[in-house]
Amino acid sequence: MLFQLIESLHVNLISYSSKYPFLKNKTLLFVLIAVYACLIHGNLWAKNIIASGDSLNASEQHIDSAGYLPVSLFTYAGDRRYTLDGELPNLKTQIRPVTTAVLGGIYLGAIMWLHIHQQNAWWSGNRGNFHFEEDWVSAMQVDKAGHAFGGYITAYTMSEGLMAAGFSWDDATLYGSIFGLAYQTYVETEDGFAKQWGFSPSDWYFDAIGPLFFLAQHYAPALQNITPKWQFVPSELTGKPVIDRPRTFIDDYNSSTFWWSINIYNILPQSAKKYWLPWLNIAVGYGVDGVDVNPDPNGPPDQYSNRRFIIGLDYNLVKLLPEGGWFWNWARQTLNFFKLPAPAIEFSSSGTRVRLLYPFQINLGSLKF
Repeated sequence: MLFQLIESLHVNLISYSSKYPFLKNKTLLFVLIAVYACLIHGNLWAKNIIASGDSLNASEQHIDSAGYLPVSLFTYAGDRRYTLDGELPNLKTQIRPVTTAVLGGIYLGAIMWLHIHQQNAWWSGNRGNFHFEEDWVSAMQVDKAGHAFGGYITAYTMSEGLMAAGFSWDDATLYGSIFGLAYQTYVETEDGFAKQWGFSPSDWYFDAIGPLFFLAQHYAPALQNITPKWQFVPSELTGKPVIDRPRTFIDDYNSSTFWWSINIYNILPQSAKKYWLPWLNIAVGYGVDGVDVNPDPNGPPDQYSNRRFIIGLDYNLVKLLPEGGWFWNWARQTLNFFKLPAPAIEFSSSGTRVRLLYPFQINLGSLKF
């Protein structure tokens, strides 16, 4: 029956492809069918679980009714974690059919939106035969940090949805990580069909690093004291060179800095904690200036490129912001993956600079911070 439903979806999508051209894309078509299959399979599995419920003995029914992960165990870096729906995760996976269907539709819509966005920005009119092309030198490797963060935040986002759909924390983390890698691989595969780029092995390695680190944090809690973060401020607002080519928020590397925020309070010995603010982290970051800025058409590519290494203060929003309702707590937790302006020291070939609110440049008379 499952395969009949998948075949039916395939036929319907093909019939709609004349009206919606993006459905002709074979990779996207495969993703749509695969997601649909997962949703159908999940609902069939849930129905089987519900149908067999009468066979459970009284003790098993008691475990199911109270089978949630204890609050004391559902933590990140020692702080309580929160879920998308405000409930604690199940100890064992028990699919919630309605929630699965709703979240599946939302995630599918997000995937389609991202595909269309990337199709218009990168792949449209640029299709060719699949090929490999190494681009390690691209954007002075800041794009590799972006690939790693993209895989990490995709794994996190999917795992949150899976927990709301009834998956246990362990299962949600595992399948969320798999999905994070799968989605990044799909994007890299699309690049493989682009004449200008190609499937870059180094890009894919960093695609894998993000989800693998997310998974490793689950089983090695000490790693939770390092939180990947992304900071995006358009270069027009910071006085940095602006990319000459068409850009999106994804590939505007001059506007992005990627950070690794270290929870100093947690790693200090107990006797030293009283000297450090619990919400204050130290972060190390990497960014670039002048990528794809070529004022001289006859000059070399990236003639203004400049690496930036930064060390600065960071805020642990989970500890800094007050607790509230379940959705606010979850949003606070999620926003903690995005870096806010803070004092920092920037090192580059242009020199060493102290920034009061990195990445902004603040002028105080003849002094520039």
